[in-house]
Amino acid sequence: MAEPLELPTRGRDMGARVAERLAADLFSGRYQPGDLLPKETELCATFGMSRPSVRSGLQVLVSLGIVRRISGHGTVVEDFRDWNILDPLVTRWMTEHTAPNPQFVAAVFEFRHATEPYISALAARKATARDLLAMEEAFHGMERTLRTDRIRVVDAAGKTFTDHDVEFHAAIYRATRNLVWAQVAHLLRPAITLVVRASNETAEELQDSLQRHRHLMECIRLRRPEEAFEAARNVMARTAFDLGLEDVGAADDPLLGLWKRALFSAGPSPAGLPAGFGNDSENDSDKD
Repeated sequence: MAEPLELPTRGRDMGARVAERLAADLFSGRYQPGDLLPKETELCATFGMSRPSVRSGLQVLVSLGIVRRISGHGTVVEDFRDWNILDPLVTRWMTEHTAPNPQFVAAVFEFRHATEPYISALAARKATARDLLAMEEAFHGMERTLRTDRIRVVDAAGKTFTDHDVEFHAAIYRATRNLVWAQVAHLLRPAITLVVRASNETAEELQDSLQRHRHLMECIRLRRPEEAFEAARNVMARTAFDLGLEDVGAADDPLLGLWKRALFSAGPSPAGLPAGFGNDSENDSDKD
């Protein structure tokens, strides 16, 4: 069997440059799902690169589910749901381009809105002393940078308000002590950064958001899962307001109400949790 043909290193580098330049247009919304990208000959002229380099770059995008090559027609942009947003390269592109597609922001926020109340409730039962310290450090970082009234300012640790905000939420995911949730936070960190940065930069003031984060942290620290669930809903509601996505992230969303009743009602949980999920008597906070 013949070995697969590999491009020389320079060819791969040039292909990566093509992919990067096309990604800027794709992730900023210049090309929408269903649109055809320019023909290979046009891309060669635009980028000043050879046809093999252009094809290599397009293949990168194909492998990530972003575009599809159709024989005789060209390269078409796939639907957003087919894009592999869990790939680190894709999530990096989502955060790097200054005009992120609003549909990406809405989709990532909707995921957070649906999951973080549950994640916070779970963290209230499972967080270790180390997890609580990570949340506290991230929160104090938010406080320090907010005192400057400039969310882009970098503190002594080289971090901005948004950096600390993302670390706060990542710490909650890790506090579930669940490998999958912890990895989700890691994989989606750039995407979560995108949403946090967008909401922070559009917020009229951040003091209210900061206090909601404080309340969430305290609910987790005090081992109050049901209150942590509600506190996380309120954090997401503020984020929704700042993003103009109130229809997605209302604090009184009836679907979240169903989720909460399923988690904290008596008897076996549909989510696979033991009965009495909200019972604070079982506390493994001393584990580290």
